[in-house]
Amino acid sequence: MMAKSLFLKTFQKVIFAIVILLFLSNCWTNPLTHPPIECLMKLENWLCSDKNDLRLYSPAILISLLPESRLTISNLTNHSIVETGFVVGTAPSDVSFVNVGYDYSPITQVPVINGTWKYALPAKAVNHQFWTYGSVHTIFAQIPLEKPITIRVRKGTNKDIDGDGYPDLIVSATRSNSDQGYIYVYKTNPNTKLLETIPSTSITDGVTGTFFGSQVSSGDINGDGYADILVGAQAYNAASGRVYEFLSRGVSGIPSRDLNAGGISDAILDATVGSGRLGTNIKCADMNHDGFDDVILASPWNDDVFLFYSQGQTGIPSQNTNQANLTYKPGANDNFGTFANFGDINGDGHMDLIVSASTYSSNLGRAYIYISNHGSLPSEPQQFLYPPNNLTPSCSAGVGCNFGTSFVLDDWNQDQCIDLAIGANTYNDNQGIVFIYYSSCDATNPYPNPPVATLIGQPTGSCSSTNCFFGASLSSGDSNGDGLPDLLVGATGASSGIGDVNLFLNHPNTGFPSLDLGNGDFGATLFAGETSGSNFSFKLGFQDTNADGLQDIVISEPTSTNLVYTFHSIRGSVPASQNLNNTGVASQALSPPLGFGLGHSIALWKETIESYLIAFTRKTKRFFG
Repeated sequence: MMAKSLFLKTFQKVIFAIVILLFLSNCWTNPLTHPPIECLMKLENWLCSDKNDLRLYSPAILISLLPESRLTISNLTNHSIVETGFVVGTAPSDVSFVNVGYDYSPITQVPVINGTWKYALPAKAVNHQFWTYGSVHTIFAQIPLEKPITIRVRKGTNKDIDGDGYPDLIVSATRSNSDQGYIYVYKTNPNTKLLETIPSTSITDGVTGTFFGSQVSSGDINGDGYADILVGAQAYNAASGRVYEFLSRGVSGIPSRDLNAGGISDAILDATVGSGRLGTNIKCADMNHDGFDDVILASPWNDDVFLFYSQGQTGIPSQNTNQANLTYKPGANDNFGTFANFGDINGDGHMDLIVSASTYSSNLGRAYIYISNHGSLPSEPQQFLYPPNNLTPSCSAGVGCNFGTSFVLDDWNQDQCIDLAIGANTYNDNQGIVFIYYSSCDATNPYPNPPVATLIGQPTGSCSSTNCFFGASLSSGDSNGDGLPDLLVGATGASSGIGDVNLFLNHPNTGFPSLDLGNGDFGATLFAGETSGSNFSFKLGFQDTNADGLQDIVISEPTSTNLVYTFHSIRGSVPASQNLNNTGVASQALSPPLGFGLGHSIALWKETIESYLIAFTRKTKRFFG
């Protein structure tokens, strides 16, 4: 007992000596409240690592002498995608504050209240700073005189409408024009580690015939750190279409409302008279690099893409498409706007734009690549991308390829330049194929052809009437917590019409392999739906749904089962294959309180539109529902 007491006294003296030494050496401004964060952040100081051996090793030695941290970061972990404006955590009751910071920012003393703390990340309207979408950052948190916690994270799209630190699942329940549509917000419960089954927010336009909820997206439009929601109603006004903007009210989130019973939106974006179905595709992104998320609206019905820039803290005002900041309409009558998405393709810190046109040249399909010039998008594409011409069978065979039915952007080879995967769901008589391209970071021709890998779908004999539609939906995200984005590929016609989703892992050295599922190859995990004809995989994507900082897999089955499923990710492993038509189970299955077609649209990380039905609209004059 005396030996233990002597050891503790000696240890305390050593710590006190270190504190005095560091105070004299000025390694941090206040050694009693700011342990060696400056060294971790590589700020200039004689104790911070440089070429000098003392500077190189002393920070690690000093930190190793500190006791283990009693602090936790609750909502983020190493390699997390940040889909909130806040970091939250816990600390013991005897601690009054924690030190928190990111990258090279000054350390902030954050108060601990009832054992929890909350730190606001950069938001343009709050602290005049912002993170670029896809950028990588380091977050520090520390109790004074204890070891710091340090994590590396990547900026995603904000989906946290009330700022509790956890992304909300924002999903529509709308089956067809004849249904009344709804938007639901399901919150993550950090205690149960599940999504709450009763939505915290319900929004409807209260009428039928508008297709309210045909598309939903989120982003921080007014730069306050809270997620806002955009909702499409593509059949409004004789299929002219419109988009509603709903801004967060801060910690109270977005209130429920019925637009037909006195509820109002914060702004409306209307189409001019016609049948363009504005609201078919919606994306939020800071396209002009001012710290406020803008809105990209794409519709293949009239070959249109519109960009509306945020006006700052007031968001985007009500206006029509004649007042859009940018308009793209090539006039090729090729379903331009089948899908549109954004990412930093050439690694200059500014968002670039890709638009697909799935019926170009008799359903061959192509993609338009627009590279930003320091935040200013060009009027003409720098590059066109087509299916490779070395395929057997070729893309022109059968019903064509529909190259660009879907696509997804992500940095798969970790070079800070955004790569591309494009689905062509009607390849080889509706078997389907996915092409994977790595960006060269070039500002004029970033995607070399042929692709670095191809994924070919299931054998057509195993699908519904040989229609597999592999690649009709795509998503990218980190399924095993290794920091490398993986790839989800949906096929609504697979498994005799039940539909399935394949997870393909990204290898740190070799990337994605070329695979042919029709020839016996397989992915890492296979998910199959519950009921034939229910469009399992209609929407799919990644989002943390159980409050552990890892991205989980979300898949909708909207047509008859009216469900959205989640499958929890496992660090260092992958979710087990699940066949819901047999004995497989999902981590969670959500159903709506009202409405049909839950999961027709979901605001998810790196998701694409399930648009193969749209791809034929101009040719066949038919519409989903």
